[in-house]
Amino acid sequence: MPFVRVPGHDHAAIGFALDAGASIVVPQVETVEQARHITSAAKFGAKVRGTRSAPPSRWFPGLSDQKVDETLTFHQNLNRQAAIIIQIESLAGMRNLDGILTECGDEIDSVWLGTLDARISMDLPRGGLLGTEPEWLEAVAEYEAALAKHNKPASGLAFGPPGVKQVLSRGKSLLVASADIYALLSGLGDLVQLREEFPAMDYSKVYTKKPETNGKA
Repeated sequence: MPFVRVPGHDHAAIGFALDAGASIVVPQVETVEQARHITSAAKFGAKVRGTRSAPPSRWFPGLSDQKVDETLTFHQNLNRQAAIIIQIESLAGMRNLDGILTECGDEIDSVWLGTLDARISMDLPRGGLLGTEPEWLEAVAEYEAALAKHNKPASGLAFGPPGVKQVLSRGKSLLVASADIYALLSGLGDLVQLREEFPAMDYSKVYTKKPETNGKA
């Protein structure tokens, strides 16, 4: 499933990503009001409080107008074709999740706990979901209780050894198990070696020094 983490709650950015055919991950959701705005921007039609723009180019006869469910209109089908995933990234968001899902749960498909930002918001060190501080465990328990109450799946990262992945994957419908940063890090050793083999030079002298020829003319 292609997905886009939109930069914020901007109405146009949400619609732009959805019009491209992607599901969306929306960061830094803390309040019911923010969730209402996000789900409204992502949906068509008054029945779901939708305010999403309907550009003509989203509808092409014989191409994009094909209905998955013939009992629904074209735009009602579009409402079902992309996942809306919200990111909870603060203690306030974790505490407000029950209210968010009570109000907007029908339009939200999954919830992503951004543990790094949430822990920073609580003045806790890095440690992710595996942190053991009492205040962190209490907040995570409240977050998970809201998911269970509303029968809502989570989404998120699942990196690391098998045991860690098993813990991190619990209850998740969307797992991100790798990232481009790993490909970049894999070349770090080559970069270190190159820096050792080719140290910084004084370029003003490079072209005035004749290359060594081992005594040959």
